[in-house]
Amino acid sequence: MDKTKVYFKNFIGTSYEVGTQIGQWALSTPSLLKQVLLPPNAYPHDKFTKITGLLDMYCQGINEEIKGFSDTIGVSSEQALFYAMTYLERGCSLMAVLPSKSKSEHTLMARNYDFNNEMEEMCFAFTNIKGKYRYIGSTLNLFGRCDGMNEHGLAVCKASNGIPVGNFEGGQKAGATGFSFWVVVRSILENCKTVQEAIEWTMSAPIGYNINLMLADSSNKIALLQCMDGHKSYKLLDEYSEEAFLSVTNHALLEDIKPYQKKIIENSVVRNNKIVEVFTGKKQLSKKDMKTLLSTSYPDGLCCHYYKEFFGTLRSMIFDVNDKTIEMTFGSPQVNEWQTFSVGALEVQEVEVLLPQERARPDFYKIS
Repeated sequence: MDKTKVYFKNFIGTSYEVGTQIGQWALSTPSLLKQVLLPPNAYPHDKFTKITGLLDMYCQGINEEIKGFSDTIGVSSEQALFYAMTYLERGCSLMAVLPSKSKSEHTLMARNYDFNNEMEEMCFAFTNIKGKYRYIGSTLNLFGRCDGMNEHGLAVCKASNGIPVGNFEGGQKAGATGFSFWVVVRSILENCKTVQEAIEWTMSAPIGYNINLMLADSSNKIALLQCMDGHKSYKLLDEYSEEAFLSVTNHALLEDIKPYQKKIIENSVVRNNKIVEVFTGKKQLSKKDMKTLLSTSYPDGLCCHYYKEFFGTLRSMIFDVNDKTIEMTFGSPQVNEWQTFSVGALEVQEVEVLLPQERARPDFYKIS
């Protein structure tokens, strides 16, 4: 059994002020600081100019935030690893149900986020930047977001679509030039009120990451949006739809996107089939039903403890967009407690969580 720390933070103020707060956190955590910086002059200036220009168009304020961060720690903004990782030349399970499928008659969304704790800053934050919507969510590369819910009850979470794309060893080369997912998720949370607005933003933005997005809002709409090599498609459900739930793991499900799928990892198919089996087997679902599915070990459920193999459950989350709350557990949901968060300031703290260590069976990574 291993342990790791989870950080709870509040980032409040102008973009520049939030950047200074992030810089102060990094200065107080040397291991984090080392993780998020490039050496001087390592990132080509022409690429830096391109990505900052795109961010000014689609995620306004983030460049000023990074300027506050770099000024605080005393480096050039071009040394922020975020830029190199964001401009592109990881496994999760997502699901959402409409009120007709929910015992509480609320729109619910849920997810397991599976990766490696040593490559995450393990931070959950409340962000309130002047001129942007307030939200809570998980940070990634300090300035990006991996999931969250904003003050309007719009919730978003992501999963990789196929082999993860990125500028790192083992990453698949991007089939299109554009943003990685952490900019997409952050921009949606900061700038969109509804699922429809989030779809419109995502369909128009340049995205280099092969991403599966699950969206839900307080007007009782849910959507799955898939992007593969720059090709995008989505499925939107509301109270008039014949279907009452959506699910996705790490492969293409929408007919417009399937032709671009190069490889499918077998465990992705097993996990999505399990979600569909559980959801179709019950007339209505409760949060308890979702927690059981998220907490049960693979292949009977979605929980994995393969942290050293980059497939360990780091967060399990249930979003209630009508109550505007997130119930979640950090680390394995089998050995850590569930907590409930609203869209507001958090108690700033560091919490130790447990990570049981297991090895996956060889067929877990079978590719077809």
